[in-house]
Order: sequence, then C-alpha cells, then structure tokens
Amino acid sequence: MRLVLCDDNRIFCEALAVALEARGHQALAIATTADEGVAAVARHQPDACLLDFRFHEGGEGLGAARMIRDQYPDTAVLVVSGPGGQLAPLAAAQIGVAGFFGKDQELDNIATALDTIAAGRVTPAPEPPDEDPLSALTPRETEVLRRIAAGQSTKMMAREMSVTTETLRTYVKNVLGKLGAHSRLEAAALASRAGPPGPPGPDEPEGDHPLLAALTPREREVLAHLTEGAGLRDVAKRLHMSVKTVNTHLHNLRGKLGVHSTLEAVALARSRPGQGPNQWPGPRSDSPI
Repeated sequence: MRLVLCDDNRIFCEALAVALEARGHQALAIATTADEGVAAVARHQPDACLLDFRFHEGGEGLGAARMIRDQYPDTAVLVVSGPGGQLAPLAAAQIGVAGFFGKDQELDNIATALDTIAAGRVTPAPEPPDEDPLSALTPRETEVLRRIAAGQSTKMMAREMSVTTETLRTYVKNVLGKLGAHSRLEAAALASRAGPPGPPGPDEPEGDHPLLAALTPREREVLAHLTEGAGLRDVAKRLHMSVKTVNTHLHNLRGKLGVHSTLEAVALARSRPGQGPNQWPGPRSDSPI
C-alpha cells in the first residue's frame, strides 16, 4: 500500500516506515507538519495517510485530516496519536476517518487496518470512548467549560463565579489539559460534539442570542468553520482565501453580532437548539446582502 506518514516526530515516522515497508507497504513521503502532510498527499495521491492528531507547529492534525478527506477522497486517513485527552477518538470519529490508533498500540493493529483497506474492505469506524469524555471534570471545571462555550471572558467568569482571575485561569488550564485541547475555542468545539456537560446551575449563562440573518453567506461560512473548532489558517485554506481576508470577515461578523471575541460569536452560533450554521435563516429583505 502506498503511504504518506505525517508526525512531528521524524524518528517515529522513520521507524514506522521501516516497520511497514517490511510488511510490504511503501512509504512515499514523511511530513513533520500538518501543512506538509496535506501537500504530500496532494503530490503523491497515496492510498492512505497516517496522520498525527496534533502537531506542535505548522497546523493541527484534525483539520488536515478533514481537508484530506474532503479534497482527496481516494486517500484513506488513519489518525495515529499519542495521549491527548479523552475527546481525541470522538473528534476523529466525527469527521469520518478510516481509523484511530494510539501510538502506544501494537504496530500489528495499524498494519492490519492498512491490510484491510488494501483488500478493498471497509475498516471499522473509530469508536467514541465508552466513558463520558467530560466525566473527568470537577463540577467547578464543568461550570467553567459551560461558560467558555457561552463565550464569557476571563474577567466575567471570575466575577460571576466569585473567584480571582488567577484562580479562574487555573480552572481553564485544567479543563484544557483534561480535554486535550489547545485553546478555549477547541475545547468548546470538542465539548459540543460530546454533548452538553449537564444542566446549567442557577447562576450560569443561558443560550439566548439575536438572529444571525444579517451575516453575508461568506461570513456564515467563516463562522461555521470556526464553530467546528478550526483555526484561522485552516479556515483560510478551506475557503481558499488569505488569513487577512478571514480576519476581515471575522471583524465584520463580530460587529454585526455585537460581540467582542471569536469565542463569543461561536457561542451565539451554537446556542440555537437543533440548528447548525448552515441552517441559519436567510437574509432579511432589509439586509445589506
């Protein structure tokens, strides 16, 4: 099987390439960033791409996996990840990758999945964790996550929870660490895929927000991708525009929604029960669109 291997640890990739080639597979390229991985898939059109879930630099593996799946459907994507939180398999399953493996698993598991793909059979979809991925959070951390998803700032959360900003930042750090998320936006996106983290407390934020009909179609696209947890560079690639243009759309949509941050805009987009960004109402007759 013709393969592209993507991991920020080149030594791991090289060792994996040697082991897989000994079993009859062919490693066409090794990439050490998510961007290089997508470029290698575009160049070589491999049968499969083994992709790290996270990279320290050069992009995020889950966004690269989604891009490869969408743009190169003949290339099967298998996510190979080190320890990174309970939501990693869930997030991989949500985008429809061909398999998800931990780096601590036996090589035979990865090789067997490749053999299955090579034989033209369908590999089992990665299973979400049996345990509630949010169960590791304490009640206070759960409240912090809910407030993050609602778009609240650090100062607002600290004030309403009657804690110092330093204590609040410690809660946020713990939440991100337990979920394996690199940012508040990613934590909110991953948590939304796992389901709501329990009923709100008496003093916690509700989800009401104004209609989003004033947004242009392009602004809706930008917000839709951000709602999935994509970063600005990833959004720019998906929509074939510059990061500067994405920032312009983001600035405009924040102004129309009357919010001060991207996370707050995403919270407004998620707070319509049963409706994703692609199902938002169309422009009003008096809208500038």
